[in-house]
Formats: sequence, structure tokens, C-alpha cells
Amino acid sequence: MWSRSVSTISRCGKYAQRSLSATTGTVNVPIEEALCKTSAALEAIGWDASSASLQADIMVHAELCGNNQGLVKMYQPEVMAPADGAASPAVERETPTSAVVNANQSPGMLAAVTAADLAAAKALSSSGPISIVSAYNTSTSSGQLAYYVERMARRGVVAVAAANSPEFVAAAAGGKPVFGTNPLAIGVPSQPHPFVFDMATSAIALFGVLSAKAKGEMLPVGVAFGKDGKETTDANEALEGGAIATFGGHKGAGLSLCVEILAGAMSGSAVLGEVESKKSTKNWGHTFIAIKPDALVDDFERKSASVIAAVKDSGGNIRIPGERSMITAIKRKEEGTLPVPETIWNSILHTAEHGLAK
Repeated sequence: MWSRSVSTISRCGKYAQRSLSATTGTVNVPIEEALCKTSAALEAIGWDASSASLQADIMVHAELCGNNQGLVKMYQPEVMAPADGAASPAVERETPTSAVVNANQSPGMLAAVTAADLAAAKALSSSGPISIVSAYNTSTSSGQLAYYVERMARRGVVAVAAANSPEFVAAAAGGKPVFGTNPLAIGVPSQPHPFVFDMATSAIALFGVLSAKAKGEMLPVGVAFGKDGKETTDANEALEGGAIATFGGHKGAGLSLCVEILAGAMSGSAVLGEVESKKSTKNWGHTFIAIKPDALVDDFERKSASVIAAVKDSGGNIRIPGERSMITAIKRKEEGTLPVPETIWNSILHTAEHGLAK
């Protein structure tokens, strides 16, 4: 299934290599070049052109928003490489309003797009107001969940998404990692654009820790533990036998547990407590819920816009979730470039040219 295409590599040849700044540690990369080089790098590690292009689009979308689920994934390209025996996703257990997607070890991003699109289609074509589709049997990151719920909301459905992942997050200080960063996202059709809320139930996303390591930066206080169970601001300590913290203490731990059940136990993925580790099992899960608001109420987009506007106008310093990401994306699209950490861009360029180290 996965074979390298010459077309992406040759198409990328029209770009000159960027000059990298030693003072800022970042390089401004044209958006099209970021897409092209990242696609080429993904093809070089074994993905076919279509899967590479989709993953590059999702990662660059996150980068446009200033989200740390973006190109940092290519800092360790071997983690993004296809698993042995990977195949296209297949739909199982299908009913008119539900389905399970067996990702067959295809990219987490492809599994999530397949499930999200199917959930939206089922809700829109059903006489009822709701559908649910889960996905399992993937072992690469699905990235920014906002991408999928916004995609669903633009089709006119309210979207709820949850994803589990390997054990990186401790339920409390001193505990061993049991949760993934377990994000939860909601997308709502509204005016003039969808409302999107996307959060990790951890205090920081895994790729936020990896990004800090790549940039040589310290972590914020209170977001991670070392292997001794004590708080640390050293990304290396967190990654080497330590753990990430949940956000908000027991409330974050409670939400993370809910996501673990919804996206883990209910999706068909590896079940915490029944496997040695989710990471070694390579079977992570997603759950997507689509709600057709027109089946429940008239003029929903206007009403949701009214609620959002009232909240925005309720004070002089109110920021709506997703607002900063939208502003950042608009600005970067206008400029036509993305700031990418030097170490990450170097990794993308090297991988596009040489593939994985032998």
C-alpha cells in the first residue's frame, strides 16, 4: 500500500532551502513549501502520496493555528513511519447511525478523518439527530482534534471528538503514567464561522513537551514530573521515565478518565489494565459524535452565534476558545509563511532527502 512517489519530491525541488536563523532558532517557511517538504518527508519514510499529503495538511493546519500538534511530529520521523502490514481503514459493525473504523495500522490522521467524515454523513442522512463512529487499531498521532471537529461543523453538525493514546500522563503526582494526553474537542456550526474548542486533558500536550525539548526551552511549572514523582521543568526528565500532569488536578484527571473510557474502552482500542501497555500494543482509539441540530431546533447557527457574541461582549478582556488560533491562522495565511523551529525544519528537510536513518 505504501510506496514513495517521485512526483512530490520533484515538485518540491522548485523551492530553495531556507536560510536558518541562529539567533531566533526559527525559520520562516512559505506555507506551500512546508506542505510540500513535509509530504515528501512522509513519503520518504514509507507513506503513499495520498496519505502523506493528508498528514502534511493536518500538521500544517495545526502549525498555522500556533498549535503544538503541528510539524513537531516530524522531529522524530521514525515515530510517524507506517507500521508493518499497514492497510487502508475498513468499516465494521455498521448501522444507519453508527460504525466502527478498523484503521488497520494506517495513520491516526487518516483513521480520524475517515471516522469524522462518516459520523457527519450518517447524522446528515439519518432521520434521527445523532450518530457515533469510533476508530481503533492505529499507532500514530491523529494530531489536532480541532481539525476534525471544524471539518464536521462546516458540514452543519455539532461535533464531539475524543482520543486516547499511550501512557504519558499520571493521574496524580507520584503515580505512574496511565493516560494519554486524552484530548477532547467540540465543533459547533455558527456564524460567521464554526466555534471550535479543543483541549488536552493533560496540563501540556506531549508534543508541547517534545517541542520544548527541540527548542531547548524549559517547561512551565506544574505540568510534568520526573521519574522520582516530583515536579520538573526539564523536558528530558519528563520524557525519560517521568510523566505529564493532568490539568486542574482531580478535575482534569476525571475528564481524562472519561476520555479513556469513551475513546479507549468503547472504540475497540487497547484497554488500559488489560494490556501490558497501550504503546507496545499499538492500538489507540477515537470516538466521534455528530449531532444534527436542525432535528432538534430551528435556526441553530443564529442561536449559537448569539450565545458566543453575548459571552464575548460580557467584559472587556474576554477571549472565546479558538479565537487566538483563528487570528494566528489568518495572519500567517496573509503573510504566506510559517515560523518553524530550526531543529524541526532541519529534520523535515533531512528526512525528505534521506528518509529514515538506517
